[in-house]
Amino acid sequence: MASIDKTFGVSLLTCVLLLLTCAQAGKILVIPVEGSHWINIKILMMELVQKGHELTALRPSTSLYIEETSEDYKVLTVPMSMQQATSRKELEEYALNWIFQQAFTKHGSSFSVAWEFIQVLQTGTQMSTVAIGALFENQEILEGLKNGDFDVILGDPYNVAGVMLAHYLKLPIVFFGRWMPTEDIHFAIAPSPLSYVPVINSRVTDRMVFSERIKNVLLYYSYLAASHLLIYPAYDKLVQRYLNTDVSVFDMYKKADIYLMKVDFVFEFPRPTMPNAVYIGGFQCKAPKPLAKEIQDFMDNSEHGVVVFSLGTIVRTLPLNIAREIAAGLAQLKERVIWRYSGEPLDTLGNNTKTVDWLPQNDLLSHPQTKVFLAHGGENGIYEAICHGVPVVGFPLFGDQYENILRLKTRGAAVLLENTQDITAQDIFSAIRLVIDDPSYSRAMKHLSELHHDTPVPPRDLAVFWTEFVMRHRGAGHLQAAGHDLPWYQYYLLDVTAVLLLGLLLCSYLMYTFFRAVLRTCCGRKDRRKKKRS
Repeated sequence: MASIDKTFGVSLLTCVLLLLTCAQAGKILVIPVEGSHWINIKILMMELVQKGHELTALRPSTSLYIEETSEDYKVLTVPMSMQQATSRKELEEYALNWIFQQAFTKHGSSFSVAWEFIQVLQTGTQMSTVAIGALFENQEILEGLKNGDFDVILGDPYNVAGVMLAHYLKLPIVFFGRWMPTEDIHFAIAPSPLSYVPVINSRVTDRMVFSERIKNVLLYYSYLAASHLLIYPAYDKLVQRYLNTDVSVFDMYKKADIYLMKVDFVFEFPRPTMPNAVYIGGFQCKAPKPLAKEIQDFMDNSEHGVVVFSLGTIVRTLPLNIAREIAAGLAQLKERVIWRYSGEPLDTLGNNTKTVDWLPQNDLLSHPQTKVFLAHGGENGIYEAICHGVPVVGFPLFGDQYENILRLKTRGAAVLLENTQDITAQDIFSAIRLVIDDPSYSRAMKHLSELHHDTPVPPRDLAVFWTEFVMRHRGAGHLQAAGHDLPWYQYYLLDVTAVLLLGLLLCSYLMYTFFRAVLRTCCGRKDRRKKKRS
């Protein structure tokens, strides 16, 4: 009888827990971005699925990375015309050519790099506006979204469709990521003093000399002008057409409920922030999985250690002259090298180097024999290196990669290869040799790793909590600063400054008039006395 009661009690408790789970579960609409962005947000999606939430991912029919179906979540596809379709091979070839142009062409200055960056953003804007137009022209999908009874939108801030749908469906939005269509989202939501907050492509640290501060200011206002004259107007036209409002896209971004920033100030330069910015840098890091036997044997049997070499999701090859120099430099090492490379065969490749089409980066970085990570400086790889305490030799290609490696360099945990277009075998060999032979690099990175892990709540749990927080409370408006509602002249106190200046000028004028009158009176009396004496 006691056994029956116990069984009944366990069953009852299980039912109660299931009911509570169902009661707390919500419906989430996910607006992702292609490529590595999708890989990252999918990690968070799976965490939310495991918590019992129902997710729906919105994708265009021309999507190259986002699957059409999934057993774990729903996928809603927006039809696009075949004229807009591009094969993954074509897209990757286009992206690769652009990356190589950025990485292996000499640029006159940060301003020329910035202008090319802006031109790429314009191209991306043209593609994005077409996809957004197809979504808002499709009344069947819009009606389905209206009737979907969603609790929150989980969006990548690089995709403007997310913030537009949040406004259209009157839903709270949680942003996952730090990059808006043109800039780091910090600049939109928080004070960002240009005296110590670098902008992208400035290639400076938070300790700037006078000339660097001038460059940082000029770059910031160049980006600001380009953004609000070339990029955001294209999106604002869509807002006016489909949402029938004069609220700008930029202002919509400032009204988001929570910003899940893939940033850790162990790595990032400290800067002002806001209460609805939640920092989850390194959230994608995870415990290693077992390696394939061939790779496990390669790693275990390396007498002097291993160098892991990868340049990200897209870059699996390099211009032949660059690849030959790199291979020759790696061949001089006594350590083994595992390199993600599928380009032309290299006659300079050493017997110590193993090339693979794909490598389990996180698992390899966790291996005790890994001594150095030769990397392009992408956000994912940097945080995985920090997570596992592996120092970096940086080979930046484009975007924020130079700045990412520069941040590690200032912490003493990386060597930055500056002139990638003129890279030589000796440059590669010397940089790797320095990081391996000088224990300060390994100590610095292990210290960063300790700081990164010493947190009361893991980044992934933080991301889940704040997403559910917004769902439970239908937003997080209490965390939004009132400054986002102020016009720019009030935000910067220009109206107050103008009134105070006018008051100061008026007081100065009155004092001047008063003292002038006093002087005249005094001088008049003296003149009259002189006349009487004479």
